[in-house]
Amino acid sequence: MTTGLLSISSVRLSPIQPHRELVHSPFRHAPTSPIICDRSALSGSEELLSKISVIISAYNNAPALRLTLLGYLRQDCTDFHLHIADDGSTADLKESITPLLEELNSAGIRTDHHWQEDRGFRKNIILNEAVRQCPESDLLIFTDGDCIPSRTFVSTHIDHHCSRSFHVAGAYRLTEAATSTLNEDSVRKGDHESLKEPDQIRDLQRRFRKSKWGTLLRRRHRPKILGLNMAFDRSLFEEINGFDEKFIGWGLGEDSDLRDRAMRLRPRPIVRNLYTMNDVFHQWHPVPPPRPRRELDTWEYYQKHRPVCCEAGLQQSPLEKKDHK
Repeated sequence: MTTGLLSISSVRLSPIQPHRELVHSPFRHAPTSPIICDRSALSGSEELLSKISVIISAYNNAPALRLTLLGYLRQDCTDFHLHIADDGSTADLKESITPLLEELNSAGIRTDHHWQEDRGFRKNIILNEAVRQCPESDLLIFTDGDCIPSRTFVSTHIDHHCSRSFHVAGAYRLTEAATSTLNEDSVRKGDHESLKEPDQIRDLQRRFRKSKWGTLLRRRHRPKILGLNMAFDRSLFEEINGFDEKFIGWGLGEDSDLRDRAMRLRPRPIVRNLYTMNDVFHQWHPVPPPRPRRELDTWEYYQKHRPVCCEAGLQQSPLEKKDHK
């Protein structure tokens, strides 16, 4: 086992059963994991676990994550479990968000912080681990730590969830100037929801149309998908064995690959196109210069024929993982 990481428990996983209904899941217990799961912020006795989990990816951007967490404090429902899937942030991030995690717990929202050692961009690995740690959840909502939700974000995903459903939605990409106007008080009041620029609205409308018609006409790479705002029925997510952990490095993988494999299933999943209906607010931050897709770290693997049920995914125990880590 990799040094410097904590093992949680040890349970053997049962074989994959493709195309199963939402009746039985082999993930009802967590496998041995070299990943830290911190429930220290929880208080009180063990409570009934939620059927909905919001999984937020994070890496070393505490100011943005704090604003995002404040967005979940103002949701119009609290019956969900919030998970931070942390790809190796320093201790400063945990220290910064702990008071907000405690505030969320006091508001009736369960929280967990899952952390793995920083060994490069390994987002898919920590996302799968977060899913393993919420075996009771039937709806998995994925978003990013720099994306502030609207007040109805969680409830809208819940309203559109059904067996084998797959939700796609987008984001208003805030400018540097717009992002600078936000602070913790303004997010608590919901001021970010007024920052919808006309060009952003038109872009989301275009994504809605492309996703709608592209899905109906069975076009490749449709519906359009963004990892910062998507959701899966758990039975569908398990049917394709979750995120493919062979995608190491920034680029393609956690969203496009998941969409591609899900849409190759027969029968096809039920696509919920929520562009313009349930979009998040992406905070501006510096990013590396864009690179052509063919130069991305994951391009070569993305071009290969990948099985619908990935080989290195949700069901693979971390102790059995090989060099793809």
